[in-house]
Amino acid sequence: MTEQADVKLKTHHWTNQIQSYEKLVRDEESKLNVDQGIKLGWIEGVLNPCLLSIWGVMLFLRMPWIVGQAGIFDSILIIFISLVIIIITTFSLSAISTNGRVKGGGLYFIISRSIGPEFGASIGILLALANTILVALNTIGFCLSLKSLLHTFNIHAMDSNFIFILTGFIAILIMGVLCGVGMDDEAKVQNMLLVFIVGAIFDVLIGSFIGPGVNEDKKTAIASGFTGFSMKTFKENWYSDYTNDQSFFTIFAVFFPSVTGIQAGANISGDLKDPSSSIPKGTLLSILITITSYVVLVVVPGAVHLREASGNPNEILDEFYLNCSFRHCTQGLKQNENLMQTISFWPFLIYLGCFAATLSTALTALIAVPKILQRMGQDDIYPFLKYLSKGYGKSNEPYRAHILAIVISSIFLLIGELNAIASFISTIYLCAYALLNLCTFHVAHFQPLGWRPSYKFYNKWLSLAGAIICFLVMIFIDRQMSVIVGCVIWILYTIAAGKKDDINWGSSKQIQQIKTVIQNVYMADTIQQHVKNYVPNIMVLSGDPESRKELVYFAHIITKNNGLQMCINVIKDPLIHKPKKELLEKGVNWLNQNGIKSLYNVLDNIDLDIGVHIINSCGHGILKPNIILIGYKHNWFESTDDDIQIYLNILNLSNMDGIATIIARLPMTDTTIENENSELAKQTETQFYEDEKVNSTSLINEEEKYIAKEFDCSVKIHETQFSFLTKRNNGTVDVWWLFNDGGLALIISHIFKSCNVWKKCKFRIFGVTDQLINVDTEKNKLKQLLSMYRVQFDFVDVVLAKATSLTTMANFTTLWDQQFINQEKQQQDDEKYNKQSVIDSLYVKDLLETYSMQSDLIIISSSKTTEKLEKIHMYWMEVITRDLPPCILIHGNTIQTVTASA
Repeated sequence: MTEQADVKLKTHHWTNQIQSYEKLVRDEESKLNVDQGIKLGWIEGVLNPCLLSIWGVMLFLRMPWIVGQAGIFDSILIIFISLVIIIITTFSLSAISTNGRVKGGGLYFIISRSIGPEFGASIGILLALANTILVALNTIGFCLSLKSLLHTFNIHAMDSNFIFILTGFIAILIMGVLCGVGMDDEAKVQNMLLVFIVGAIFDVLIGSFIGPGVNEDKKTAIASGFTGFSMKTFKENWYSDYTNDQSFFTIFAVFFPSVTGIQAGANISGDLKDPSSSIPKGTLLSILITITSYVVLVVVPGAVHLREASGNPNEILDEFYLNCSFRHCTQGLKQNENLMQTISFWPFLIYLGCFAATLSTALTALIAVPKILQRMGQDDIYPFLKYLSKGYGKSNEPYRAHILAIVISSIFLLIGELNAIASFISTIYLCAYALLNLCTFHVAHFQPLGWRPSYKFYNKWLSLAGAIICFLVMIFIDRQMSVIVGCVIWILYTIAAGKKDDINWGSSKQIQQIKTVIQNVYMADTIQQHVKNYVPNIMVLSGDPESRKELVYFAHIITKNNGLQMCINVIKDPLIHKPKKELLEKGVNWLNQNGIKSLYNVLDNIDLDIGVHIINSCGHGILKPNIILIGYKHNWFESTDDDIQIYLNILNLSNMDGIATIIARLPMTDTTIENENSELAKQTETQFYEDEKVNSTSLINEEEKYIAKEFDCSVKIHETQFSFLTKRNNGTVDVWWLFNDGGLALIISHIFKSCNVWKKCKFRIFGVTDQLINVDTEKNKLKQLLSMYRVQFDFVDVVLAKATSLTTMANFTTLWDQQFINQEKQQQDDEKYNKQSVIDSLYVKDLLETYSMQSDLIIISSSKTTEKLEKIHMYWMEVITRDLPPCILIHGNTIQTVTASA
């Protein structure tokens, strides 16, 4: 009974190391602090907030004035330029915000995590300032609309500047309190505001279509310049008529804040069900809707209303109301702030729409500013923001930051001029969008392995063009303000640069440094490592590189543009200088001739395992090897125990150093040098396996005979020519991700899938579970995990691990028993090497034969162990990989290579 329990315990030694994908997903979500609360879809989470943010104060209060100044043509051109900027920026925003989960902080978080804290923190301050000014801008618009509404009831209290500002301050205070305590049924409130705005837009269209009213109302409307739809009016308003203090770019500056709400969805990406789909879809649709509405509200007023008119009904008969050359007219597109009410069907709906547009944008900005300031305080880049990082209550609400936002907004409220504030906001937002596009270009250009955005419809050169356009427009709008903003960014950049050594966010700036180090070496010890910037540095135990060229090619595929490759030739016998130099030059020349970027060195007078350990110890910083690639020792069965242990010590020493080892079992001629006794070795191995088949028969029942016969239909890899550099138009690559290898198997498959030679192959990934009830759950979790890691496979499956078949067990037992002369020695070794535990782990062989016999390449992750690997491990590898397609075995990786974090 005790013996049975002991065997059962040893069996679990292997099965309990099979990784749980559910646990990995849980671990990634815990790193991201994922909120398990209610998640929003793309409509309520992205579309509605973007619509409410983009439809702001300019929609009803300034569009007629813009048309009056710029004309229909220039107004549409201004909208088009704005559309180009925000479309390009949306592509960049979608790419960055889908490259991992984005936490609170909106654009600040995206930019800082992508291009580094220096630029991110600098623009974060400006974004917070721009949003607080946007609150003041929309509050002024709200007060102007309220003032106009009160005038219709003959109430003139807000004509007083003090009452006007006081009303605005009270509005900001109320909105600030609402943002701080939160609002129930926020979605319902958003929907109601959208109904008012959309209703007001259609109110304008209906009123314009109907034209001027009847009787006295008609005369008043006509005298104000309301003609109804008229081609004559349309032609008169087609071209610009700028006043002395206005130009194309000053009008652009006033309009541009109307389209600066595209980041509203990204600001709350942590609350979305599927950010990678919701943000692009909702943002682009909101742009389409709002830009269309702006074009309509340019064309319609331009077609139904004159630029200037006196507004005096008594001047209609002689058309003197149109003569404004010698007097100041108070009506028309240029002069009448309430023109939308004039041409609408029901003026009071315009007031409701204006209130909804201004207050919704102000509320959105007031929500965003405290979150930006709190995140910056938590990041501790600027000491003076640390005070604002403190949160209160269950929702961790930053009340201190709320108070600061209210105070700053109230200060800018004192300016009281829409156009002046709008120009300042445009400059800041253009600078922010320029940096966003620039950082997208930067990270896409240097392409770290962590750059795997789910959103694919972006182009790095388009992002660069967007950044240039933003900078140029910013300069044309206001050179002086552009210089001031540039100086402020430089000062903030300098302050943040002092903190860069304390902050490691895995930015694209780091990967730029890493790739510079690979080419220039001298910065090797100064760069911090991050999982997103993981680079595979491979030490290839190649001997003469030409003799094991497939190992060199394999490493080249992985490290090309991604990491560092070094080929090592370890020679046990001592060499004098000249032959050693000749060997070195021969290897370097071969590498150069084949276009392989690799370091190469020859070590002599040393055993292989000691040489590997020395090279591991001599690595520097990011250039230190993290993967050792060796070929499978085909002739191990005729080797001495000491030679086998030296080979296994490579794995043992690498495991001690926390370095992964990859063993590639390829056709024999691709990984070893044939020696004089190669034919004898082949005959010995062939005879051995023939004996093995005979001896295993007695251990197989009738059912197992049938299964064994099926397994015997395998393709012998030694009979086929294999090369990693042979371009494949089809084929299959199987990844058996059985144990947690830090995601190294996923990264290797991702690199192969991106490689021109292998990209047309079908990539499959298999997981294993030891319980039937977990198969579906683990499969779904594996798919979820791959989605979080942004690694794509053509086929995903989790299969049930059963006990090792009698066929495989017999193969191993026959192979193992042949080395012993007496039974006593065999029994001692069985106990010493825990033979039963090894046999229990051979279920992998059965799975490989069942699912992967026709594959072109098999990648297998093996379990980690703290125990020293000894000769029995060679028997395990022999049985696992024999008669299979080319196999890649991954051992002992401790470095995390993939992450779901942004």
